[in-house]
Amino acid sequence: MEYFVIAFGVVFPILFYMALGVAVRKAKLLNAEAFRQVNRLVLRVFLPIKLFLEIYQSDFTSVLRPGLILYGLATVLAAFAVSWRTVGRFVKDRRDAPTLIQMLYRANYVLFGLSIAENMYPGQNLSIVSVLAAFVVPMFNILAVILFEVYRGGENISLVRLLLGVLKNPLVIGSALGLLCNGLGLPLPQLLQKPLQNLGAIATPLALVCTGATLTFGGLRRYRRCLMWATAGRLVILPGIFLTLAVMMGFRGMELTALFLIYACPVAASSYPMAVELGGNGELAGLGVAVSHVACLVTIFLWIAFLNFFALC
Repeated sequence: MEYFVIAFGVVFPILFYMALGVAVRKAKLLNAEAFRQVNRLVLRVFLPIKLFLEIYQSDFTSVLRPGLILYGLATVLAAFAVSWRTVGRFVKDRRDAPTLIQMLYRANYVLFGLSIAENMYPGQNLSIVSVLAAFVVPMFNILAVILFEVYRGGENISLVRLLLGVLKNPLVIGSALGLLCNGLGLPLPQLLQKPLQNLGAIATPLALVCTGATLTFGGLRRYRRCLMWATAGRLVILPGIFLTLAVMMGFRGMELTALFLIYACPVAASSYPMAVELGGNGELAGLGVAVSHVACLVTIFLWIAFLNFFALC
């Protein structure tokens, strides 16, 4: 019950923002085109600032664990490759396929994962979780850009165009600047810190409001089979595979928890603006975010109970 309450406490604000988006749409305060413009603003301004600050403020020196980071990156890459291979065989629609693949491999690690970790380890230093996020989240974004660019370009995609698509993506630029400034120890002017933090804080709520504005019961019925399999893959199948391997490799305690949060968290909120901006199915992406966050109330509780019962974390 304790972990169910923790998970509900994290999920409720997310569902609240999405419900607000539904209410705004039904009240006709903004039309579809306005929501698209706001979504573009989130992807190109607010989310890059948020990513930059998260990486810039990470303390790499004290808790850098190369083995943990390499395993986390390798398993994200493996999840991406397996998802692409599997979904590509069964889903031929060039908007639906990349959206579903992104739902499978891309987790809400920062917003959801860090909140769960804070409640699992109250008062403890969570630098291990934060540092892993600084490597995993940029990879999520880079892989998403590659994925959508390939599907959007079809057979005509070139390596140069693919590389330019990655380098020009605002989320990749924000992550790269964060790594660069952190690595070089460049100080952020005090005058800029508060405004940037406020802008970064807007990113997730606004993205979720836009996501909620796309949700319809008709969409739930239309995509129910895709949503069922993608949610099961995101919250049950992939965690089961990669956590088993992590335990076999000797990861325990907070290190195992950090890895667990990569695999078991629901679909990233930023997957919706990414799908809309890069030519994916925005409605399906929004539904994936909503359904996975509701379903994780059960799965997160069961996974944490399992890990604690066997004294693994």
